[in-house]
Amino acid sequence: MKKTEKGLKKLKRKIALSVVASLIFSQNIYADETPQELDSITVTAQKTEENIQEVPISMTVFDEVTLEDRKIESIKDIAPYTSNFVLLDKGSGYSAPSIRGISNTITTLSSNNMSVIVDGIPVSNSNGFNETLMDIERVEVLKGPQGTLYGKEAQAGVINVITKKPDNEFRGKIGAEFGSDNKRQYTLSASGPIVEDKLFIGLSAKHYEKDGFIKNTLLGEYNDKENNYGKAHLRYTPSDNLEMSLISSKLKYDNKGRDFVAANVSTGDRSISTDVLGYDESITTSHALKVSYDINDYLLESITTYRNIKTDALRPRKNYDLNHQEEHDKYSQELRLSNSSDSFKWVAGVYTDKEEDENSSSYIYPTFVSPVRTTEESDSVGVFIHTDYAINDKFSFISGVRYDKDNKEYEDKTTNTKLELSNNEISPKVSLKYQHNQESMYYTTISKGYRSGGFWAYAPSGYSPQYDEETLWNYEIGAKNSFFDNRLIVNAAIFYMKIDDMQVKIHPDAGGTYIDNAAKATSKGFEIELHGKLTDTIELFGAYGYTNVTFDDYKDANGDYSGNKSIFAPEYSYSIGIQYRDTNGYFARVDVNGYGEIYFDQENENSRDAYHLVNAKIGYETEHYDIYLYGKNIFDKEYNSVGMFGGGGIIYSPPREIGVQLTYRF
Repeated sequence: MKKTEKGLKKLKRKIALSVVASLIFSQNIYADETPQELDSITVTAQKTEENIQEVPISMTVFDEVTLEDRKIESIKDIAPYTSNFVLLDKGSGYSAPSIRGISNTITTLSSNNMSVIVDGIPVSNSNGFNETLMDIERVEVLKGPQGTLYGKEAQAGVINVITKKPDNEFRGKIGAEFGSDNKRQYTLSASGPIVEDKLFIGLSAKHYEKDGFIKNTLLGEYNDKENNYGKAHLRYTPSDNLEMSLISSKLKYDNKGRDFVAANVSTGDRSISTDVLGYDESITTSHALKVSYDINDYLLESITTYRNIKTDALRPRKNYDLNHQEEHDKYSQELRLSNSSDSFKWVAGVYTDKEEDENSSSYIYPTFVSPVRTTEESDSVGVFIHTDYAINDKFSFISGVRYDKDNKEYEDKTTNTKLELSNNEISPKVSLKYQHNQESMYYTTISKGYRSGGFWAYAPSGYSPQYDEETLWNYEIGAKNSFFDNRLIVNAAIFYMKIDDMQVKIHPDAGGTYIDNAAKATSKGFEIELHGKLTDTIELFGAYGYTNVTFDDYKDANGDYSGNKSIFAPEYSYSIGIQYRDTNGYFARVDVNGYGEIYFDQENENSRDAYHLVNAKIGYETEHYDIYLYGKNIFDKEYNSVGMFGGGGIIYSPPREIGVQLTYRF
């Protein structure tokens, strides 16, 4: 695999000169003294359609054009452009997300800090963040607890992905990319009517492959990447008041290892030494059936989903290899009824799901094999109501409440261990919104979120193998403003969160670890995002988030961590971008994304330094075809995460990628 790119300095100069030339020499750059206003964005964050500037939630939204311009191709690509949001990616979709410093360390299947909803399908574990984004209408990132509408896995926030609906217009797109390390990517999407005004279909597919960047020095091979994705969307509208959609997708990996490696097999920068290369041939399959029916002034909606993850992977270690064989199934059903009038809007619903995870992995040692035979099952039900009452033409009172109950069972057949757990929680929310005028809205919110309890079956003898819910109270003040005839949008929020019964790892005197509700913490900070249109051709983008998360009370046999920073919680994150697009077809964009220092343990001993990355994209666009030259991490910055998960893991950062992107629309 080629790791040295010739003429790097010359290529950097060409990229910089091309961007400058596109901005300076286009004849239309100063043509309009009064540029057009920014487009309005409609969201469904509160499960009804609303203008984003009127929703009292701190959120970042990416529409179809934004996703393409920033070259966002999966959910994990969203994090660098979103304030106070970070993802630590282990590869093959396994990630540790953190919003406002509330993180998930991927220690168990039982508990998750945030919810990912893809076309109504709840992604309930940490391997959903590589979900491919094709034919997407928009992605909504909601910050802060959203438990009232989204339930037990929305403690820190929600990512809501909405696929574009096929309609009477026939359209299609073919794409190809060629880049560094022998990258090859091919995409195809098409949609249109089968029966005009009644039945529509949308199809999309993607093939991706690229040479790996982590070398096995013993075998002389790399962790090459390959995956294939397909999605089908069938939409039926038999009448004006009835709509049904069936959306199915499948993602299959064929990777040779992951970007996460055990520290004891690392031999240096982006290299390991093991006698087997490893592989990951996991498959994720999803289905969603959505039905909406207008009954006079009421809207009745049903969302039925199923998601299956089959993990088939080999993880090499120094003294053993892990043959990871696991299957995860989740069924869910939600029924909602909503009504909207000039002064009062409400939505009420019932949600239920059932999960089953079966682990039949094996630890392969030189002289013996240690099998893992565990199952974890859960079923839950939630009921909720959310209301929005306009007190007058300025003030609105928003409130909601949800009750969740879930039952969990765990069985380890190798040790004859059986565990049961039940969680009950009420999640309230109240907001007061002040609509000063059409350009300015201010709000204050108090809301509760929680993380479900779960199991840690490897607890030492004498210590409980299960733990209870973690709760969080969020106090927030926000503002959404537009200026200069809607050519500049500035949204900001300040938050203060108290976390109680925090689920943390405990090191007892007897040795080993277990998870207990043994800590308290405080998270406080702010976030601000802006989007400005300087002219009809130049746009500016900016986002900055500050989070200070510290343990108020946390200690075990190894020490007292009170006052230390929480893990996976960078103190700041930012994104700055400028984009140029004119009517002659010229396009140029530069983004700088960065994070502050981040700690990987409660002792605050292992950390990753602050860093920033520069991405760039230039091209030429026409009605039917586009051609771009792009660069990701164009200065080849290394930002390896060393000392993760108890000091025993390393996530190697990907190197620079330079490539060409071709698109044809029909």
